[in-house]
Amino acid sequence: MAIGISNAAQLRPTNVNRHAGNYSLLHLGPVPLIPLGLPRKSLKHWLLWASYHSLAVWLLLLFSYYIYHQQQEQKARQLSILSAPEIYDVYLVEQQKLFQALGESARPGFMVLQVRAVDEAQISVKVGAVSYQNRNGVSKAIRMDNLMQNGYFATQPLTLSRAALADYFATGALYAAHRPNHIYINGGIVRPLPKPKPLYSGVKLNKANQRGIEYYRQGAWQEALAAFKEGADQGDSWAQYNLGDMYQKGHGVNEDLKQACLWFTKAAEQDHAQAQAALAQCD
Repeated sequence: MAIGISNAAQLRPTNVNRHAGNYSLLHLGPVPLIPLGLPRKSLKHWLLWASYHSLAVWLLLLFSYYIYHQQQEQKARQLSILSAPEIYDVYLVEQQKLFQALGESARPGFMVLQVRAVDEAQISVKVGAVSYQNRNGVSKAIRMDNLMQNGYFATQPLTLSRAALADYFATGALYAAHRPNHIYINGGIVRPLPKPKPLYSGVKLNKANQRGIEYYRQGAWQEALAAFKEGADQGDSWAQYNLGDMYQKGHGVNEDLKQACLWFTKAAEQDHAQAQAALAQCD
């Protein structure tokens, strides 16, 4: 609905002016808001005129309070992010103010910083290699996924004191702090998609041992022996046990109980149950 002004000549006889006085009316679409001008001398007209103005004042106060409350909530949210920085947080800065606070000189402009490392006393941030003339340029760059482009950030990181972040925010040198929602800030991608967790989280199988098992099943003794030896040298207890078993049975090699017991012992030291049982034959 549009806000407009209707003068007395435009108002129909049934409108507020007919009853409250001959003055113009500020309205929002069909809804009257504030009579403009003064009412007639009648007390009724004055009360009606004052009631409209009071309503407008209260609406203005409520709207102002809402804006103030939103600003305070946003400020508190950003200070919370600055008090506990995390990797991939994004800070928007006025570069001249920031570098002056760091004792350096810089031209006017706005840029992006992104947290890359955090410790108890300080943070390391990537510094945007692109400077913008206004804040809208920074916001547009984030929405267009520019932060994910190769070369968007300079190669040399910047170190900032964690204790000083709130001061930078108070002075306007750092005017906004954002934490990604998943991988997004304001609809723009600002961090890589997290790698999915592996479906299998149990014991990692040694590839050489698995290859040896396949050769063993096919009766390819020499290939199996070589694969088990590779896995055994890598410290895999199953490969050590399987290698000892081949020496004990003479598969692909002459029977050698001494070598078998050597590998059984190495596997048993890693709490391999079958190897511990096999050591009984080595006494």
